[in-house]
Amino acid sequence: MKSLIIVRNAIEQQLNRANLEINKNEQLYTKLRKKEERDILEDIALSNALREKSVNERLKIFAESLLEIIDTQIEIKEYEESEDYKIFQLILEELERDIPIDVQI
Repeated sequence: MKSLIIVRNAIEQQLNRANLEINKNEQLYTKLRKKEERDILEDIALSNALREKSVNERLKIFAESLLEIIDTQIEIKEYEESEDYKIFQLILEELERDIPIDVQI
């Protein structure tokens, strides 16, 4: 459980970094795009900003998907560690013991 939370926090940090990079590249792209005349270096920077923005958007989607999966796993672990689940497991074990075994010879 603790390791899931550590992984979740790391992914959340990566998601925050991706959002910052997306915003930074979007601002640069917008600034360069609005320029009337650009030199070759600015055209390259414009292209790079767009590429990096696109890569970070894909990273963001991936990180969000991972967070959903990890959150689900955390919920499952929390439920399995709850008293209700333990009581449920004990009842199931008792029921299994009480079921007669059918043996055919």
